[in-house]
Amino acid sequence: ADYTPISIASIPRLLEQKKLPVDVAIIKCTPPHKGFISLGIGVEHTHDFMRSASVVIAEVNSHMPWTEGKSKILASEVDWWVRHDEPMPTTEKLWPDLVKVMTKGDPQKNVEEKMARNVINLVDDGATIKFGWSPLTFSIFPFLKERKNLGLHTDVMTDALVYLMEEGVINNSLKTVDRGRTVVSQAYGGRELYEFLDRNPAVEFHPSSYVNDPQVMARIDNLVSIVGALKVDLTGQIATDSIAHNFYGSVWSDVDSIRGARYSKGGKPIVILRSMSLQGRSNIVFALPPGTGVAITRSDVEYVVTEYGTAYLDGKSVRERCLALIDIAHPIFRQELLNEAKKYRYISESQPGKSFLAEYPQKLECTHTTKTGKQVFVRPIKAVDEDALRTFFHKLSDRSVYLRYFRKLQSMPQRILQRYTDVNYSSDMALVVFSPADGPNREMVAIGQWLSDPLDEMSAPEVAFQVRDDWQGEGLGSYLFRRLVDISDFFGVHRFKADVLGENRGMQAVFKNSKVPHVTRSDFGTITYMFDLTKVERETVLSNGEIQEK
Repeated sequence: ADYTPISIASIPRLLEQKKLPVDVAIIKCTPPHKGFISLGIGVEHTHDFMRSASVVIAEVNSHMPWTEGKSKILASEVDWWVRHDEPMPTTEKLWPDLVKVMTKGDPQKNVEEKMARNVINLVDDGATIKFGWSPLTFSIFPFLKERKNLGLHTDVMTDALVYLMEEGVINNSLKTVDRGRTVVSQAYGGRELYEFLDRNPAVEFHPSSYVNDPQVMARIDNLVSIVGALKVDLTGQIATDSIAHNFYGSVWSDVDSIRGARYSKGGKPIVILRSMSLQGRSNIVFALPPGTGVAITRSDVEYVVTEYGTAYLDGKSVRERCLALIDIAHPIFRQELLNEAKKYRYISESQPGKSFLAEYPQKLECTHTTKTGKQVFVRPIKAVDEDALRTFFHKLSDRSVYLRYFRKLQSMPQRILQRYTDVNYSSDMALVVFSPADGPNREMVAIGQWLSDPLDEMSAPEVAFQVRDDWQGEGLGSYLFRRLVDISDFFGVHRFKADVLGENRGMQAVFKNSKVPHVTRSDFGTITYMFDLTKVERETVLSNGEIQEK
């Protein structure tokens, strides 16, 4: 058999240009009613094939649901009729192997749940969702119940999506196109699904050329498109249909879905994949294997998600992309990827790679409300934050730089930036504060950190923090210090040290008001604080290895 690598939205054009010749169109439909038939659960490109065919044969099934939308056709357009009544095909009948895996339990279920959790963190209330046709995307469905007022504009309707509609999670109330209606082009599932779809005006079936039209999707505000992938290289090239010279699927609607979400106001195009294949190979690679087709180009990709986190690539340099993707690769492949990136000078030879030695502590991510009610996002620093930290530094006043670094600095050397951003999470920690709390255009406004001395393991880690001048007075310094104290025991840190200039009244006030036991000594205008963290009543406690608020 031949494989034609085209997007599903391109089929009408091929039919119109006679590049895809059709003589006979065989369709499935409901029995005629008042001069019309309904295409039921499979509209897809049926209209286009009928227009191009010389003869139209309809297989009439009384079990076929009568669906709404662009699913109706004049009975007079059919040339021949064939009666064939049988129950609608269920998921078990269509994909028995998939159902068998889901019933017995997928050995990588935990991986998919972690990946789904990372995806859900990108989905806001009121978003409209579009899913690619991939088992990976199905793992996200159960987590959507944590959101509300979602819209649905996607290829395939399933049982799980019906459940979300019945629960009111998907109500399409905020859609800017087809408001109040779910839009799909086909459906597969069980008997309950087909009963739900029958004469239900809340679900409309449209041709695939409409559902997957990037211009239509671009008019849907806050569209989140989620597609599954096979491989991604360190520059962001995505393979979805082939690896090397082997084809595993089709391009389908992935490219159009990604581009539609890119041009949607508030849209988010998301590519998901497991960090490691079932054969134990990395799905994040330095370069795609020879012969692999690039379905989604590096210029189109924005979010890449694995079970280890999310890499945001839009507008990022090759160096930043490498660091971001290595960060979400499987840990056993990170050093190899780092070495390859250095070898071909995608990243600097001086990049330490310390952050790739330990798992990123995602559980420390949170939002925080400042004294004046501003919402900010707080998370551990990442190696990819190098440019954000440099920008942060250049927005500091000369006075703030002097108080933090004890000298005047005109710029921040890359080796210092790398030391602060590329940290080994098992021994060091830095928490960074971003504003706004959501969205890709966040700016770093504060940082708090402790760093250990690699030459003296017995010494106390040195703690420091800094807040951008225009954010001082929001209580971020006190919050960061308290937060570092709270999590220190989880990392086996029982002491802190801090050197503070005598004229730095702000930092001294933070330490004094924290009520963390400490002793001080003064020497040539510098005050050295030694904090005893063993006697601190922490605001967070450990439960089953997780950090939770009391």
